[in-house]
Amino acid sequence: MNRRSTPGAGQWVTVTLLVAASIFLLVKLFQYATIRSNYPTGLVIAGVDVGGLSKQQTSEVLTNQFIEAPIFIYHREDRFEISPSQAKFQLDLTTMLNQADYERAQQDFWAGFWGFLWGRPIEVHPVPIAATHDREALRDVLLDIATLMDKPSQPPQPVPQSLSFQYGEAGTRTDIEASFADVEAAFYRPTNRESRLVVRPGQVTPPEKNLLVRLLVNSLQDFEQLHNGVASMFIMDLASGREIAINEKAPMSGMDMLKVPIVLEIYRVLDQPPTLTQRQHISNTLTATQDNSSANELLKFISGQDDAYLGAQQVTNSMRQLGLANTFITVPYDEEPRPGAPRPETEANAAEDVRTRPSPYVQTTAEDMGTLLSMIYYCAEGAGGIFTAVYRDAITADECKTILAFMTQNNIGSLIQEGVPSQVPIAHRHGWIADTHGDAGIVFSPGGDYVIVQFLYKPDWLEWEVSSPLLANMSRATYNYFNFDAPFLGSN
Repeated sequence: MNRRSTPGAGQWVTVTLLVAASIFLLVKLFQYATIRSNYPTGLVIAGVDVGGLSKQQTSEVLTNQFIEAPIFIYHREDRFEISPSQAKFQLDLTTMLNQADYERAQQDFWAGFWGFLWGRPIEVHPVPIAATHDREALRDVLLDIATLMDKPSQPPQPVPQSLSFQYGEAGTRTDIEASFADVEAAFYRPTNRESRLVVRPGQVTPPEKNLLVRLLVNSLQDFEQLHNGVASMFIMDLASGREIAINEKAPMSGMDMLKVPIVLEIYRVLDQPPTLTQRQHISNTLTATQDNSSANELLKFISGQDDAYLGAQQVTNSMRQLGLANTFITVPYDEEPRPGAPRPETEANAAEDVRTRPSPYVQTTAEDMGTLLSMIYYCAEGAGGIFTAVYRDAITADECKTILAFMTQNNIGSLIQEGVPSQVPIAHRHGWIADTHGDAGIVFSPGGDYVIVQFLYKPDWLEWEVSSPLLANMSRATYNYFNFDAPFLGSN
């Protein structure tokens, strides 16, 4: 009798496992075959994970991420939302999708299936972004933001009460060129699409010269209106050569100010260092208030004989050679004119609207005196300029320095000096007579060296109580113009 053999339990288990495994593999193979038509797991295009997505889905995702999503641009704390279309930003989807198809085709089917089974997809190369934008269109966007948000610098403004200038505001300025890198990068990122404009502080500019003119003119109006007076000023920035002039061509009595060209002429005619006596005369001429004898002695030496009148004429001729045609001295100090002596006529004193009554024998203008002082300053700095052109080697830089050194010793504590800090050197020569007070000097200030010449005229009699504070205030306003960030408010 034959016995039929039947499968044991172990065989049934084995068969069951094989069938289950086969079914599992077939299901997974079907799944893998289904998703293989999409992009492989782990594929990144332009920084966006598109694994398992179809081409259509990938196009939509990339469009949403890069075209539909806005860009945020910060101008300091203010945020602006712009559309990529404003910068004509465009995605090159064709190029990116073709590259993605290539990466998918490079995958081996069975190697990919194996990775799919184990949850370890084969590594694929990321596809970089392919896009363009129009920089000029973006520049227009950034310029619109800058125009709206930038604050122009505000210049200093005059403060009449303190004769100074209120500090201006720096403002802001968007640096468009420096901002491009960060802004453009935001367009090419799928997330964190924010950027910041480079905003620089503006520069606080020094006051414009018209502000000083306004301050000076407003301060001088009362003198002219209440006292029927005439004010004349000349200021020169010795670094730039820029001038500020107020009624600068008005003819004025030269007074002691014309002792400066006398000393200049002494150094021109000397062919050796001055003697001790001559140095004493020079010192007295440039500093003493009441001593006119020293100036007359120098005029005699200039003439080459005992004739101060001839020396005065020689000084006048020298000024004309320098182009200072409104400056002359024809009579020594404290002397009467010689019989028949002509009264020089100049462009300044021949004008129709002359309101001053200057000395007919000793005259100048604020412009002439200021120009002369600038010539001496440049000579002392080694830039001979017109002195070299007219006098050749007759006046040296050391001699010009000596002249300024003597003038620096002229310490009266008022007029120009009263308007600047006591520690600031001033080379000046002042003068006053009954109807005219004035001062002409060079101020060596921290904010720059400058020439300042001031004259005040009042018919018949000019009170010191009127002229002294006014001239000091004009000096202070000028000092504060050149030193607006460290003004002098009137106390030493």
